[in-house]
Amino acid sequence: MEVSADKAKRNVENIKKFITPFFNLAVSTHVYGYHNIVPTGKLILTCNHRSDMDPFVIGAAFPRFISWIAAEYTTRIPLFKDLVERTGTIPMAIDGNISMSSIKKVQQVFKNGDVLGIFPEGHDYMVKNDFKGPMASFHEGFSAFSLRNKVDILPAVLIPVEEVVSDIPLPPLVRAFMGMPKEVCNIKKRVVYKEVNLVFGEVIDHKDYISLPLAEGMKALAGETKKRMEALQKVDYIKN
Repeated sequence: MEVSADKAKRNVENIKKFITPFFNLAVSTHVYGYHNIVPTGKLILTCNHRSDMDPFVIGAAFPRFISWIAAEYTTRIPLFKDLVERTGTIPMAIDGNISMSSIKKVQQVFKNGDVLGIFPEGHDYMVKNDFKGPMASFHEGFSAFSLRNKVDILPAVLIPVEEVVSDIPLPPLVRAFMGMPKEVCNIKKRVVYKEVNLVFGEVIDHKDYISLPLAEGMKALAGETKKRMEALQKVDYIKN
């Protein structure tokens, strides 16, 4: 069952109204660089990916509707498939074989003048399970979306202030039964945020890379995005 963009936006708005007050009691989020958020028009939002809580932390604070890219296997998680369908989330294969259906959904997000949310690390950081380590290498697909559709990029980072690292509640055998990739089945720990900084950087203009050959432009744009996000992580932030 596919829902329209307008229906997805209404669903997300209703979910936010209901859940956000409770979510904010559990997670204290300090937002920086709010003025960098482009208020209207097509946009790609990129962020580091340390926890399965990340899209919810961002979604609770972000003033615009976000269509998230999610790994296709997450639709096999109980209740998540229905959530994906109702909120405009776009399932996408992690092996690089992106379906035409997924591409069309991405293009529709931009046609609607909305925000596409992407975690360029994929699940690689969580697979490494070293939550004090640097960001994982970026997958460059988001830069292809940017250049092919002429969309700017808003880099963001989540920086933990206080968090708990706990065992993943689903045993590896259950995850395997649900069809998750082996590397995901073997993840031992997950991060639960208690207090976190959410930082938005300056928008990266796609036009600075559009004149390059596509492969070269993708690499350069992905590299610049990662560089900007790493710089955001190094700033000392003072609580509001």
